[in-house]
Amino acid sequence: MLTTRQNTMESAVLADYGRIEHRRTPLPPVAPGELLVRVLATGICGSDLATYRGAHPYKTAPTVLGHELCGTVVTPAGGFAEGELVCAAAYAHCGDCPMCARGRTNLCGAKANLCHLGWDGSFAQYVTLRPAMTYRLPVGTDPELGALVEPLSIAHHAVALAGPADGRTVRIIGAGNIGLGCLLAAKRLGFGTVVCSDLGPDKGRRAEALGADGYLDVLAGGVGPGPAAPEADVVLVAAGHPGAVDEAVRAVRPGGTVVVVSFFDRPPAVAVNALVGKEVRVIGSSLSTAEDFRAVIGWLAEGSVDPRPMVTHRFGLAEAGAALALMAAGEPATGKIIITP
Repeated sequence: MLTTRQNTMESAVLADYGRIEHRRTPLPPVAPGELLVRVLATGICGSDLATYRGAHPYKTAPTVLGHELCGTVVTPAGGFAEGELVCAAAYAHCGDCPMCARGRTNLCGAKANLCHLGWDGSFAQYVTLRPAMTYRLPVGTDPELGALVEPLSIAHHAVALAGPADGRTVRIIGAGNIGLGCLLAAKRLGFGTVVCSDLGPDKGRRAEALGADGYLDVLAGGVGPGPAAPEADVVLVAAGHPGAVDEAVRAVRPGGTVVVVSFFDRPPAVAVNALVGKEVRVIGSSLSTAEDFRAVIGWLAEGSVDPRPMVTHRFGLAEAGAALALMAAGEPATGKIIITP
């Protein structure tokens, strides 16, 4: 419980593009029906990096970044009790539109987003959440694992869109954090051989640690651990370089499925004739839903997935500027970064 003198907190504020300032700021106002949550761990997402660089389509400075979070409830609401351990989606859906009625809350046209329009994110000691976006975690969950639920839910959503596993083979273009999450989801859901591709051996080692059956090092032009990769039944695009979709069309078998989960800084050129000639099904994947959160939380509770090899760096809140600068440097040895207020 907060005392009356605790009306300020520490925050890592994106004061301007490329500049994070560690400040003491007022506690966020808690509207009726909202939760105040004390942040225990929060991850840095690619969208945080895009905002930091000034390249996000709608999030702008100044703001407090962060939405991959785990924390404890301080001000309860919506059936959540004080002290409960929770994680959250990056958005709050309206609950009234046709998409929400169908359970496709990720496609809600009236959703509100963390780190946008004055709603500060989780690079702070406290954050406000709405009950519909908040999910209970089992007692004793490692806060670092709790902070990984949201990005893993994005990966689960993308893999589930590909359809039944049925032992189908998978290629994942991009072995960053979402790509590695897709690897975990594909293996857990029962897909067959899963091969990742990216630049350099560091990403290959992380992919192998998380269960990849093979790794294609684009820099080396060869194959890491496991077999070479023939055309796959399903290709997931988890990288935003300009040729990623064309690469996926080349890698998928005729009649196969491509799922695009990454965003692109600019519209990529796509060789549509190749896509048509192979009769490829292309699906876009956006965010995640309650179903995805429930699946991932269940996996972590039963211990059937362990995403911790994704994490390579940990920083305190006062070091958030250094953490963002490290991620912006784009070193292959940098995986998921966790900030612990």
